[in-house]
Amino acid sequence: MAGRGAGKNLEEEDIMEIKLICVNENCKYAYTVSENELKEYGQYHKQCLICGSKLVVAKESLVEIVKKDLYTKAEEFINKWVAEIGWDRTLDLIKNNDNQACYRIYKDILKKKGFTLKGE
Repeated sequence: MAGRGAGKNLEEEDIMEIKLICVNENCKYAYTVSENELKEYGQYHKQCLICGSKLVVAKESLVEIVKKDLYTKAEEFINKWVAEIGWDRTLDLIKNNDNQACYRIYKDILKKKGFTLKGE
């Protein structure tokens, strides 16, 4: 196991831009808005400015939103485990469960924090 490195938390990363598109096939109006703008003023981003139809999150933005949420949750788990059982046992816990679907996410977060797992 490698030593601890200085890495920034996922919350400190740049705010995501989210693409919204009109559901009206004849309109197809689309624009991007910041994650913060959407959280604070979501009521202004529900209807198309051109035709009044509903706006939805574009597929490519939805993938990024889900990915960010998965990484955020995984980092919360890592931080919780470290507080409860320490770094060495947390790293062992993740390595010993490398058959889990979330293993790649945990490994990526650990790499950003400056850790490598035994045998990697």
